[in-house]
Amino acid sequence: MLRLSLFRRNAIPLLMLGALMTLPVNASLAASNQPPAGIRFDGLVSAGELESLVDQPVAIKLRSGRFIVKVVLDALQFDRKQNGLKFLKYRSETGRTSTVKVEDLYMFWVGRQRFHLRYFPPTRQLFVINAAAADAAAEGRLAAQGKQIREQADEEQQAEATAEHLRFLEDAAKTLKDVGQFHVIETESTLLFTDYPAAATGGLRVFVDKLNQQLNQMFGLPQGDSIWRGKAILAVFSTPARFAAFEEQVMNNPNHGGRAGVRGGAKRFLQTAIAKKLDSNVARGLSWGYSLGFAGRLHSDANTVPWMNMGIANAVQFAIVPDRKRQSTQRSKVTRQLRNAGSMLGLLGATKLDQERWPMCGQLVQFLIQSDPIAFSQMFRDVKLGVPMEEALQQNYGLNEAALAARFGQSLGVPGLGP
Repeated sequence: MLRLSLFRRNAIPLLMLGALMTLPVNASLAASNQPPAGIRFDGLVSAGELESLVDQPVAIKLRSGRFIVKVVLDALQFDRKQNGLKFLKYRSETGRTSTVKVEDLYMFWVGRQRFHLRYFPPTRQLFVINAAAADAAAEGRLAAQGKQIREQADEEQQAEATAEHLRFLEDAAKTLKDVGQFHVIETESTLLFTDYPAAATGGLRVFVDKLNQQLNQMFGLPQGDSIWRGKAILAVFSTPARFAAFEEQVMNNPNHGGRAGVRGGAKRFLQTAIAKKLDSNVARGLSWGYSLGFAGRLHSDANTVPWMNMGIANAVQFAIVPDRKRQSTQRSKVTRQLRNAGSMLGLLGATKLDQERWPMCGQLVQFLIQSDPIAFSQMFRDVKLGVPMEEALQQNYGLNEAALAARFGQSLGVPGLGP
């Protein structure tokens, strides 16, 4: 088992004393939280800064969504050989010490300072980052693109936004009372608006919460967190006529053309659908649009790359509605397409993608997630925070586009695939 360097103001354990005496003063501390030479992270916290946090009040957020408060930071324990954080220890008001494993830690606060973790894929280590410093660097990159970080609303703001959305939907139900009987249903993640009988909405309620859980997991967010302003709105209509009435009378949109879809924006996220019942095809369509809305809103208002957008939507639909036959058919079709072309047909640099290439995007995203799910969520975050795609790919997977194409091709039995 690897020895760990430890930031703690208590006496050094005797078992470690002999090892420390052979090192220059503070040598073991200086290495802690430091990635390999030549690797730079925005907002990386120095060993000295971390040591100053010990014995200070700390609030901790776990990946499960649970908060730990009214405790004191007792120690930050680091891997002695690879320098990444291994454990965070805290003391309760009674003096009892508890430990949080780094894989369970999402974020922590000391005073007004917020800290999160940066993953380094080659060693699978996590390093402590000052969130304000990292955000400042991201804001500079995004400002050059005319974009900005999306600030996370606090609980009070979220509650106010949800109440605002509920009033909108309740008014919509009143407006459409002569068209049909509409229900407003609040789930953990979403507000549903539908003319389905109340007894027939159980499937929708389960579906939307499962979808949010899947997306939070894909993007490395704590379960229960919401990236929406308030909650997302999903409006499902049993007939085209009732959908048309909603568009014309509530949304003031006479030019809808009978097409349901997604409305994003700063105020609210609204997805509409026309379906007599929630079957597999409807669920796949809903998960596609919802996923695109989620990815578009996450982290910033910047755009990500087209292949990643389409790939995420494609991958999520299969995670939500598993279909082995359909998945196998898609994989075989993509493999034939790549083998015949000998390349990815410029997918990685494409600014627009026709529908024929969406399955290829899905297979690529699935390959990246299976290779390293943490690296994928971090690469997505980097791109949304203004890091060029090629740089984000190199930082998180250690690959350029040619190497990625070759690895992807190998995974499908297509050697020598070019980008």
